[in-house]
Amino acid sequence: KLHLGLESSCREGVSDPGEMGGAVARLRGSGVDEEQVSHVQESTPSLLLEPRLLDLLPALLAALDARALAATLLCCRALRGVDADGLWEQHCMERHWRLKTCGPGTGTTTWQALFAAFSKMTPEERWEAEWRGGGFGNIDPSDFFASSLEPRATRSREVRFAVGQVIVNRSGPYRGVIAGWDEVTKVPKEWPSLQQHRQPWLSKPHYSVLVEGNASTYIVDDNSELERIPGEVSNPEVGMLFSHFNGQVYVPRPPLRAKYPVDDALEPLLQRRFCNACAKEDTKLMCGRCRIVRYCSEDCRQQA
Repeated sequence: KLHLGLESSCREGVSDPGEMGGAVARLRGSGVDEEQVSHVQESTPSLLLEPRLLDLLPALLAALDARALAATLLCCRALRGVDADGLWEQHCMERHWRLKTCGPGTGTTTWQALFAAFSKMTPEERWEAEWRGGGFGNIDPSDFFASSLEPRATRSREVRFAVGQVIVNRSGPYRGVIAGWDEVTKVPKEWPSLQQHRQPWLSKPHYSVLVEGNASTYIVDDNSELERIPGEVSNPEVGMLFSHFNGQVYVPRPPLRAKYPVDDALEPLLQRRFCNACAKEDTKLMCGRCRIVRYCSEDCRQQA
């Protein structure tokens, strides 16, 4: 019941800490022992005194023996020491609600206030608030689809892929090489995908991908993953942006490298240690020439 009450509080937005006095008065009026009221008042954060939870407290306190009540109070004291702002940030980011893009559209400046505001909106209202607040309508058309020449000097931890990596998209399905990325969506508002689905990914990283064949696309990372055994991608634009394929990733030419100076496409693949012939894990043999490609056995190395 305690957890259910907390979940309800999080969904609806916590009450103002200034309402503590009124909440305690309601608790006294429900017939709870005064000593227990004092314990709750001293040890419970205002989050636990959300009005819906008050209806559960009398039954909860009556059901607890002394040992269980002591454990509950210790838990409440621990909650007081939690980094509340960090928790609200976590809740927002799980829903792809970024404070820097969603906050201005709702007039909020804290993660908690953003969560409370967005939780009460419809998906369409949230999308419009994010579009306004993030300034997506003011993006220069020359920057659409990862075309901006401005160097990406930093990388958000949300950016999963790096330039030069070969990925597979399961929903296509198709495979391709990452040719660029933006930390947030940079497309015109009339872009078909925006009109068809008001997806909550305006503030998610997007990737420019050269697809096998003669096409390119601009996608969010949903349903995409690194190709287990990376191979070359046949696309006429690949040679314009990359110098060669080293067996694991494409090596960017200087102009592309200058745009993404902190990207390290190779390291994540080397950490996987997959055999480049059979995809078996925990490989121990390495190509004697490039020192990059790995194999699980001599047979696989000879076969390659």
